[in-house]
Amino acid sequence: MAHDGSGRAGRTVIDHSRRRVLAASGLAVAGSVGLAGCLGDDPGDPFDDYGPQAAALESTAVSWDDLGDLEGELTIYSGRSRDQIDPLFEMIEDEYPDFTLSIDHDGNEDQLNSLREEGENSPADIFYTQSSGALAALKSDGLARELPEDIIGAVDDDKSDPDGRWTGASGRVRAIMYDTDEFDGEDLPDDIFAYAEDEQFRDIISTRPNSGTFRSFITAMIEMEGKDETRGWISDMVNQQNATLYSSGSQQAEEVAYGDQDIGLGNQYYAGRILNEDPDATLDVAFTSDDPGCLFNVSGVAILEASDRPNLAAEFTRHILAAEGQEFFVDVNGEYPVVDGVDYVGDLPTVDEINPPSFDLNALGDLEPASDLLREEGMTV
Repeated sequence: MAHDGSGRAGRTVIDHSRRRVLAASGLAVAGSVGLAGCLGDDPGDPFDDYGPQAAALESTAVSWDDLGDLEGELTIYSGRSRDQIDPLFEMIEDEYPDFTLSIDHDGNEDQLNSLREEGENSPADIFYTQSSGALAALKSDGLARELPEDIIGAVDDDKSDPDGRWTGASGRVRAIMYDTDEFDGEDLPDDIFAYAEDEQFRDIISTRPNSGTFRSFITAMIEMEGKDETRGWISDMVNQQNATLYSSGSQQAEEVAYGDQDIGLGNQYYAGRILNEDPDATLDVAFTSDDPGCLFNVSGVAILEASDRPNLAAEFTRHILAAEGQEFFVDVNGEYPVVDGVDYVGDLPTVDEINPPSFDLNALGDLEPASDLLREEGMTV
């Protein structure tokens, strides 16, 4: 284990490459013991009840002031980018001086593979990911613990697992980012297939195929439109439209915002974050209607079956879904809340103003068919 010398006091970051070596050499059990030793004497779960430590979550967001105080230590395997989630983790730690988070940051698939390899010996208490598909896969592997009833009831089924094994924490919608000097949003098509076929978008359109949410979008297209239609969309984007392929969603949005790209297919929150900081940027978003091009997806949380601090993990999850946690996602990340009672405040349309398709996010658990199509049609970076 290595500690992040640049991190704040109390923050521990697991050396991921070291953990991989231990797992690969068949020493996962020894590795977990060693990790526990690095973290100091394990105090165990400070709570003895999986239910609310004070107020329960309700259909309308409650405040941190109403919830139980957090104390103890949790280990989180995070697939979210540091800049998108660490400020919230730090805000919670600042609120509770006796509470510490140990964060392991890595890609969603790497985290999922680690959890599979480690099984019941995993040091992780929570899997926090930007991919609902990874959460669905975790559930399918039997590694996710059923959440308490109040958490299950606080988030609608289209933003969480109807069986209660994971919950959405914040929402994002696939969108069409565009340069307002070049296009009027009213004139843009509301059919995702038009962007692969219409000649006006040739050589000026872009996307980011290496992200989990993009592969979720392709998986949703396969589910809704069929494999052949999806293959055709990918092929047309590559061969007819000569789409620019980015490996960074932030870079893609910035280049649309500052005139280096005209059209970008990506998550709406990248545009929201830029407009929060620079309202004069020549950037806006449009949405397709009732098709995979405006899929509502979530980042989310699962408590591991292997966790020996499930009660603390549950109370931490309540804090993510409380008003202060939801407001963070809106104000800092430009994401949508998943709990009623917290308003989206920003320059982009609210969820009520767009028309995403009805879709069971558990269908995103297997992204391999999408990855295969992207590789076969040459849409990779």
